[in-house]
Amino acid sequence: MRKVSGINNHRLRHSRTKYILLNTRLCRACWKCTTACPNGVIGKVDFLFHRHARIDHAEKCKGCSKCVKACPQGAITALGVRRQDN
Repeated sequence: MRKVSGINNHRLRHSRTKYILLNTRLCRACWKCTTACPNGVIGKVDFLFHRHARIDHAEKCKGCSKCVKACPQGAITALGVRRQDN
């Protein structure tokens, strides 16, 4: 991940893992991805007028793509990296 600025680096850190990319602008805060993820990778930003999913624990992502399949808005995209089998 290239460090562009403090704000951009923060945004990248909370919008991707090795296996998935989360577009927070497409997220409608249905939270289906947070319940679908078996490893607790995805968390919530839940302020009054600012709601979306975010990546809280990127290191825990194993590439199962359950969050990708659960998202009805298509806000989460698989990056095409082979998943870990553990």
